[in-house]
Amino acid sequence: MSRHRHYPQRVTHGAFGIRMQALGASSRQSWWARRWMSSLEEMRLGARLGRGRQYAISGQVTELLFEGSKVEASVVGSRENPYSVDLEFTRAPDDAAARISKRIAEEPMLSGLLLSGVLPQEVAEMFALEGVALFPAGGKPGNYDIKMKCSCPDWARPCKHIAAVMLLVGEEISRRPESLLSLRGVDPFEGILEGSFKGELGEGLEPSATATDPSPLIRRLGAVPMWYGTSRCVESLLRMASRARPVAEAAARGESVDLRGEEE
Repeated sequence: MSRHRHYPQRVTHGAFGIRMQALGASSRQSWWARRWMSSLEEMRLGARLGRGRQYAISGQVTELLFEGSKVEASVVGSRENPYSVDLEFTRAPDDAAARISKRIAEEPMLSGLLLSGVLPQEVAEMFALEGVALFPAGGKPGNYDIKMKCSCPDWARPCKHIAAVMLLVGEEISRRPESLLSLRGVDPFEGILEGSFKGELGEGLEPSATATDPSPLIRRLGAVPMWYGTSRCVESLLRMASRARPVAEAAARGESVDLRGEEE
């Protein structure tokens, strides 16, 4: 009698889960997406990375939850029940995280780039100066700065299920790089939300005024590099803000608005 147990291949060419779209070795990728992939390749996963990629492309990761420095996922494999994958990223110490958040808040251009889906190199340098890993790090197998758990019977860590989840995490980071900072315990917008600009905007300026009148924040941008407009960037933004405010107020009152704009 054979002692081997054969599990039916429930999913071979696709499931109804999250499908990886674009993360891969391409020169057209953002630098942080390429860096994430390099970090995975440095883990020396061998064939497990390729099999994990197939899992990610096939939609076998059916749940993916980001919460603080943790990622929880469900991966459909060869057994009847999905495997549970848990990742826990090493967080920056509280004092280091506070300093990084403060420095980002002091540079509106950095916050603006993050909001627009771009990870500035300067932010990665801030982490390096604090001695904190931003991307996955670790040399020997099992000695990574991310705690990895999977309910599958494979002894290797990362297994192919974890590799699939890591690839999808990388794709999320490619689209929303601020999520990588959050996994490391840094809120890139904390200083702004707490009103750290109040003192610089002028005494007596209330937060409510900042919310309804963006011009003080716009003026703090100063000269914007690589601007191709015929007028200064700040002037163009102020003009657009002045046009948008009455339209928004009219829409809030339920009045009809004309969004066709005006001729220059």
